Amino acid sequence: MNEVSVGKWIYVGENLIPAYILKVINPDLVSAGYFQNDMKAIKENFEKVDGRWQFQSNSVGGSYLRGSDEAIVKAGPYK
Repeated sequence: MNEVSVGKWIYVGENLIPAYILKVINPDLVSAGYFQNDMKAIKENFEKVDGRWQFQSNSVGGSYLRGSDEAIVKAGPYK
């Protein structure tokens, strides 16, 4: 079992988009930042359904990240 915690990366959706965990709401719901379209660092909520992470909402509801969180998300998990 992979435990979620702040500062770890999860992979979201069919395209396995990397998202950096900023807050753990519960083991199946987190707030995380991801790099949208290689242009903007966005914070969204993600939920685990059937063992896979997905966007909690289908509507636009994220907010822009700034500062160190933005820099971490833009650098990605590979740096």
